[in-house]
Amino acid sequence: ERCSAAMERGSRHPVEDEDIRNDLERTFPDMPMLAPRKPQIFRILQQYAAENPDVGYTQGMNYVAATMVLKFPDREDLARRHFGEAMLQFSGFWSDGFPLLNFGVQLFARLAERHLQGLWSHLLRNGVEPLMYFPNGWLSLFGKWLPLPAVMETVDLVLECGIRGVVAATLAFFQMQQSRLLAARGMEELLELINQDSRTAPIDGALIVDVARRWLPRVDEALQATCPAG
Repeated sequence: ERCSAAMERGSRHPVEDEDIRNDLERTFPDMPMLAPRKPQIFRILQQYAAENPDVGYTQGMNYVAATMVLKFPDREDLARRHFGEAMLQFSGFWSDGFPLLNFGVQLFARLAERHLQGLWSHLLRNGVEPLMYFPNGWLSLFGKWLPLPAVMETVDLVLECGIRGVVAATLAFFQMQQSRLLAARGMEELLELINQDSRTAPIDGALIVDVARRWLPRVDEALQATCPAG
């Protein structure tokens, strides 16, 4: 068994290595500071995929690893440890069936329908469903949604609070982008604003974290309603 598992891992490595290299070329492409750090990022992702063959490497992890390396540029050990913590907390974003993603979507939908009703209705009315944008933002831990400085601020909250932090930061993001999104018309324009344009928008990371912390009590209330004690 051990031998066959090792052979399976070995057969997957070349494909995963190529995937990682290809994705690294598209990771924060507007940030030249990342170029000399790519070997570190590659090593972290390669090691994780080898040690966790049940999950392996999935697109989005490249942004998480890049964020950690840039947060700890001279300490690959710390970058690797924090990346490992993120993978441990959020493995359900990437594992089979995406259980954490599906749970988070339901939780966000409940809160947005109640507290961001106008925006939520606008998105649905234009055919924009959560699974059209959440994989992009969440599987990269906001790397594909926010400017890099904002990602580096937000990731601390996310690691501290887990899925609660992800949902709270997402509610903060949509609240802060609400006027732009409400002015957009049609599915294509809305998805472009969420999945692409927001990365180059002047979004303040410290403000996102502050607004997200104000959302946390509502997130906790919704969680308690979803999973009542006893």
